[in-house]
Amino acid sequence: MGFHKDSLLREPRRKTVIVLEELDFIWDDAELAELIKFWERERSITWIGKYFERDPDEVLLALIHLARQDRIDKRQTGLKGE
Repeated sequence: MGFHKDSLLREPRRKTVIVLEELDFIWDDAELAELIKFWERERSITWIGKYFERDPDEVLLALIHLARQDRIDKRQTGLKGE
């Protein structure tokens, strides 16, 4: 599932950049369980972000995490939701 470093980095990095440094990646189990319910109810990422008072990008990353763990499925309305 992962990428092999040698295939991506042919030369050493010249200037390291930490991406998404301003985002909060930490969720607790109860929040993720609630996020799953909102996902199943077709709520939009924007709506979910407002509910949790979080950046919608943080919601998206949590959803990616849940999808990779097979804890959520694709939905009819896709990422946009209703």
